[in-house]
Amino acid sequence: KRGAELTIAALVSIANLCTANNTIAILTTGKVSREITEKYGLDPRKTASILDTFSCFIQGLIPYGAQLLLASKLAGVSPIDIIPNLYYPFIMGFCALLSILLRYPRRYSR
Repeated sequence: KRGAELTIAALVSIANLCTANNTIAILTTGKVSREITEKYGLDPRKTASILDTFSCFIQGLIPYGAQLLLASKLAGVSPIDIIPNLYYPFIMGFCALLSILLRYPRRYSR
């Protein structure tokens, strides 16, 4: 089950890197994620959470995403210069990965 959840996280992350749009990444990988969820008996709520969390995590880090482009324009710096100061996306990604590896919350990790 961990492998299936990590695969879903990787799929949405790669799709987001390619599209630079987390909504499109979720829509693109949704059907495959549903099939993985059914095949491996995952809780659909946790799958939806993984899709959303990892798409937001990646979206917050890519230097060509709308958020960093806007912030860099307003601050007058390069988007690359902002990345080391992005604590929230890094913490969110770490906690999401930890949740998968530790199978937490138990209620949704059967």
